[in-house]
Amino acid sequence: MTREVRHPRLVATIILVLILGMWGTIAGPGWNPDPYLNQIVPQTSDTRIGSNAVTTPPRTYEVKTEVYDVELSDGQTVQVTLRTPIGVDHDIPGVVFIHGTGTYLHTAFNQHATTLASAGIATLVGDKPLDSYSVTSRDYEQLALAYEDQWNWLAERPGVDPHRVGVYGESEGAFIAPIVGAAEPRVSFVILVSAPVLPIRQQGALAADTYLRRLGVPEQLLQAIPRLIGGELPGGFDYIDFDVSPYQQQLEQPVLIMYGTGDYSMPVIQGANLIIDDLAVNGNRDYTLRYYEDADHGLRNETESGDLLLSTEAGRDVSRWILGLPNTAHAEPRIAGDQPVQNFTAERPGAPRWYASGTAAVVILIAGLALTVLSFLGGLLGQIRFRGQRILNMKGVATSLIIAGVGVLAAWGAFIWYVLSIAELALSYQTDALIVRGGWLLCQVVALVAAALVVHLLYAWLGARPLKGLAHGVIVIGIIGLATLLTALAYWNVYPSLISGLS
Repeated sequence: MTREVRHPRLVATIILVLILGMWGTIAGPGWNPDPYLNQIVPQTSDTRIGSNAVTTPPRTYEVKTEVYDVELSDGQTVQVTLRTPIGVDHDIPGVVFIHGTGTYLHTAFNQHATTLASAGIATLVGDKPLDSYSVTSRDYEQLALAYEDQWNWLAERPGVDPHRVGVYGESEGAFIAPIVGAAEPRVSFVILVSAPVLPIRQQGALAADTYLRRLGVPEQLLQAIPRLIGGELPGGFDYIDFDVSPYQQQLEQPVLIMYGTGDYSMPVIQGANLIIDDLAVNGNRDYTLRYYEDADHGLRNETESGDLLLSTEAGRDVSRWILGLPNTAHAEPRIAGDQPVQNFTAERPGAPRWYASGTAAVVILIAGLALTVLSFLGGLLGQIRFRGQRILNMKGVATSLIIAGVGVLAAWGAFIWYVLSIAELALSYQTDALIVRGGWLLCQVVALVAAALVVHLLYAWLGARPLKGLAHGVIVIGIIGLATLLTALAYWNVYPSLISGLS
């Protein structure tokens, strides 16, 4: 005798949730980075640059600031800000600043450039030529040509020693500085500040992992890292796999490497080790490595009033290192400062499968959303009466279709809100347990309700059959659209799973 299943909709919902949870675990690459074991221990906490060279410290001179138009070799004209010390009666060294991701105008690097100029160094900050730089496309070699033109302009200035002019690359600019140094042997030194070193895809994965772990997010969210940045990105973004090592391996100039230990976005140990190893390929042992306690990505520290100011020690050390060359190029201690921490290896994340990579992922998501919206509109049409009859006779299924659509869209809305909230917390170095844990619980609850509503829709559809014509088509389209959106949501591990650790 067959026993009737009680609460069949509840059982069906549980089965659906388990299937979605399993799919979320096996559908994409996993994320389990190896510990980084090749640690660096500074020789001393004192970052002062060694050697017997006599140099002038920052704030020795007043600074003159001038703005010029400089024509580049490709015909473009950019504005540059030149800062020089007042009262120096001999030729002085110079340095060209190379922008990172966050800046592009000649008005940037104000603190850094002024500090160095006040110590007796000519500093040049030029506009970044944006015709070689956009969100989706970046030509680092072309950008290097523009900065090489700016270097030539500075080296030819009266009062600047052309044999003592180098480049200062910060963050993404540390990809460009080695290209300039490798292409132009007259560049006398290279400074790499907060250098990613590794391709952006790897560095970005490490940064995301570090930020998320500091926030204490659920393990499921860590698995989103390779799924988000491991595959092809629609619209280009080829530059995220750019490898700077071949250019670093050609450098013959002295190199100053600087990181702040309050910067959690960079591979502060792995990157430094790779730079040193790359220089050694060319027999270059003229490196100096410094770590500044709690300094951020721009070597700045936060004051009691909340302002961000260039680390006093960093400004002192950069100026002395430049002014003291060649004596400071290999002076001991080579490695000094605050103890850096890098717990995990910056690895290339696994690549998602075709359905979750590049244009395919976007098309699938848009298709699911479009089908859901169309069926939603059809459901609304089924609620309207004209001359006593419904325009579209869906036999009572229209309400279930509308509610299921709202539920699935709400689940996506909750997930997007959570991801954006986590990103805001991470980038502002804040924590909020209510958002981190409570927000994730909210996402899961709303996702579970959405799955239950889709099951309810399926039962309503089965109970109303046979439906014919347009009414039948609207419901089928709706079920396909909702299933697509649920499956896409499950890909991000919103649903609980009985299995884990698979990729």
